[in-house]
Amino acid sequence: MPKGQPLSDFKLGQIQLLKDQGLSQQKIADFLGCSQSVISNYLNSRTHQGGENAQIGRPKILTERDERKIAQLASTGQYSVREIARELPISVSKDTVHRTLCNNPDLQWRKKITQPPLTQRHRDARLDFAREHMTWGKEWQKVVFSDEKKFNLDGPDGYAYYWHNLRNSPEIFSKRQAGGGSVMLWGAYGYHGKTGLVSIPPRTNSAGYQDVLKANLIRQGSKIGGRGWIFQQDNASIHASRSTTDFLAAKNVQTLKWPARSPDLNPMENLWAELSRRVYSHGRQYRSKWELEQAIHQEGQYPDRNFTAPH
Repeated sequence: MPKGQPLSDFKLGQIQLLKDQGLSQQKIADFLGCSQSVISNYLNSRTHQGGENAQIGRPKILTERDERKIAQLASTGQYSVREIARELPISVSKDTVHRTLCNNPDLQWRKKITQPPLTQRHRDARLDFAREHMTWGKEWQKVVFSDEKKFNLDGPDGYAYYWHNLRNSPEIFSKRQAGGGSVMLWGAYGYHGKTGLVSIPPRTNSAGYQDVLKANLIRQGSKIGGRGWIFQQDNASIHASRSTTDFLAAKNVQTLKWPARSPDLNPMENLWAELSRRVYSHGRQYRSKWELEQAIHQEGQYPDRNFTAPH
């Protein structure tokens, strides 16, 4: 590094990061290609307890008050980086605002969680469900949980994230028009076992759903949940229809009252997630529905109640 050249904000950040990781001043200097005295001057000029800025390099554009205002505006979730820059009493670029947000340990850029709107009635129903079942213990062993899951040929819904090595070319996520097709599966499991996975049409009606239950649940319910087993399903239209309700009543199947727009209480969601990780591991995609179904079955159907998800 040429003598007298000021340290950039990025370089200062690297010094502080390496110092926080326990590296010595000499190792930091060797890593960054500068003299040990430069590292020493920066670290000695910074009062860590008081949070004072180093007196090396360009002076900061933003005051602590400006940074607090940026954090407050960002925390509302209502402002873009450009809009935050406009709200400040001084003229700064959106890049400066973005850098300030990235350096704030209390803030993280995240995708908003998608969920259906909840009315007070929905919230009350959730609370009533929790109060009614909060003392359940072994009673849960009688419950047979069920759910449907869609598997896409091109991979799970949403964005494909991965850790990218900047020294390599970026990986490409190939997505066919309309997703290339999908497979819809139904399954159920409980304390003592599980059903097989059943392929169902994407737009199954109540009659088709009842055929699935008749062939895969009615006879197995007592084996999975034991004597007096209880069937759980969500409030999808084909589940809550009058004909399905009458069908289950005729088969003497006791059902668990499930709150509308319930939180993800169904443990089947966890099993689906683990199966998806296995099916789509290493970025796998599939050319046909048959190939996807084969992969699902090769992964051992879906995990039992004793599975351990990877950390």
